Amino acid sequence: MQLSQAHLRTLQACPRQYQYRHLDSLILPEATQLIETTSQKQGYIFHRLMKQHFQGLDIHPILEVQPELKPWFEAFQTIPPPMIQGQGEAEHQRSLGWREFTLVAVYDYVIFGQEQAQILDWKTYAAAPAPKNLSHDWQTRLYCYLLAATSAYPPDQISMTYWFAQGEKGANVYTFSYSNNAHQEIHQVLEQCLNQLSQWLQAYRQGQDLPQVPAVEIPKYCHDCAFAERCQRSQSNRVSSIDPFLAVLKNLSVPR
Repeated sequence: MQLSQAHLRTLQACPRQYQYRHLDSLILPEATQLIETTSQKQGYIFHRLMKQHFQGLDIHPILEVQPELKPWFEAFQTIPPPMIQGQGEAEHQRSLGWREFTLVAVYDYVIFGQEQAQILDWKTYAAAPAPKNLSHDWQTRLYCYLLAATSAYPPDQISMTYWFAQGEKGANVYTFSYSNNAHQEIHQVLEQCLNQLSQWLQAYRQGQDLPQVPAVEIPKYCHDCAFAERCQRSQSNRVSSIDPFLAVLKNLSVPR
C-alpha cells in the first residue's frame, strides 16, 4: 500500500475520510469535484510548464493555451526562489518500503549539490499557510525525511523551499532547514502512525470502519467535509436531530 503526503495528511485529520477516499474509493459529490478539478487542473498544467522549463523545452505552446499561467511564470522569472548550485531534476521520485507500506513522494524539483540538497515545490493557490503550519505539514516532513533516508545526504544538509506563484513579492518564498533531531522525531511519528494504520486496516478487513474525528472536533473538520452528510455530521443532520427535542419543548406547559 502506497502512502503519500496527501494520505498521511488525511489520516491525521480524519481516518474515516481516509477510508472513504482511499479504501472505499468513494466518489466526491459533483460540486466538490468541479471545484477541485478546476483548481487542480491549473496547478497540474503549471507544474508541467515548470518541468518543461527546467528541461529546456519550449513552454510557449502551454502559455498560448493557458494564458492565465503567464503572470505566474513571469513572477518566477522576476523573483525566483533562492536555489543552490548543483544538478537539478524535475519530477524527481523517491520511495521507501516500510513493512506492508511504501512511502512515496514526487518532488517538483530537487537540486543535488556537492554538500547540500534542496527540495523546491511550486504552489499555485493564493493563500499561503502560516510558516509554522507549513513546516509541520506532512509534505515538508515526508519529503525531507525520504530524501535523507534514501540518499547520502545527512539531514542537516537538506532544505525545502516553497514558492507561491500567487504570493506577494518578497513574501512568497518559505525555506525550511532539516536536521538530525527533526529526522528522528519524524521517524517516531511515522512509526506510531503506521502502527496505528496497520491496526485499523486489520479491523477494516473484518468489517469495522476507521474512526471518525471526536465529536468536539466536528466544527473544525466536519462542516466543510465532502463526506459530512454520509457521516451524519453535516449542519442539516445536526438541526434535524435537534428538531424533535424542540417540538417537545414547545408543547410543554410552563408552570406558574
